[in-house]
Amino acid sequence: MKAGTRNLAGAVAPATVALVVALLLAGAARGLALYAYVLFLGAVGLVVTVRRTSARLPRTPPLERLVRRRADREEGVPQLDMLARHLGAGRSSAFELHHRLRPVVRQIAGVQLARRYGIDLDRRPERARVLLGPRTWELVRPDREPPQNRFGNGWSTKELRELIEELESI
Repeated sequence: MKAGTRNLAGAVAPATVALVVALLLAGAARGLALYAYVLFLGAVGLVVTVRRTSARLPRTPPLERLVRRRADREEGVPQLDMLARHLGAGRSSAFELHHRLRPVVRQIAGVQLARRYGIDLDRRPERARVLLGPRTWELVRPDREPPQNRFGNGWSTKELRELIEELESI
């Protein structure tokens, strides 16, 4: 006798004995016992059908094979990538510093000032100057003129680090 058949017989035999006992004790309510038995046999038949069907179907490959792998290099945060490009541009020339990096720094400083102190950078520049560091103020001050020499030097790495530290401390 196969293991599957033994399991099936082991499940159905006690249910049949329980049915016989229920029929003897039920008296006029025998119909309910028969319905329960038929329902149980249907459930057993369903389990047997599912097991036999799944045994004949091909195995599903592991999830790792089904999901497409990401590239080895993790995707960066777009805003950080953009900020890194602007910082690099701020080193290349005075024009890039003023026209590419300055708007980003003004936005960051303006948001930080508004969030933490309730100060608008353009409406209260004297208060903003006190709260911002000298490097940040030099770049974001409202009266800053574009550079005369477009090809002049941008800021050094040291100056850009100071700018970042000041922005982080606002």
